[in-house]
Amino acid sequence: MLSNFHYQSYQEFAALLDQLQANASSAQPDVAELRQVFEQAQQLFRQQILTKDTSSLAASVASRVRSYNTEIDKQLRLLGVDISFLQAARQAATLIARKAQICTRIQTLINYCNGLLEVSE
Repeated sequence: MLSNFHYQSYQEFAALLDQLQANASSAQPDVAELRQVFEQAQQLFRQQILTKDTSSLAASVASRVRSYNTEIDKQLRLLGVDISFLQAARQAATLIARKAQICTRIQTLINYCNGLLEVSE
């Protein structure tokens, strides 16, 4: 079971992911805002979540948390690349493809975050 301290950080992270998803899935995503919220989410994850001590958690829970965190970190790095590609895209078909990739990646992150939040129940 996650501590309240861990749970609260993941809830904040999930809220930022929801903001990203809302922006990315809009008809005309605001790329500057998308980049800004992405950077906030990445900073929150790296400074508040990855640095949390998991030694007080049960061994099985700590292992799951580490596994999820590894995957979230990887997906965040890839999302950053996707956002850069979206910024550079000029053709409509490329914009649509990049936007779809970003939405898929954000949904993956949301699923991972929800998986972690369920650990605490």
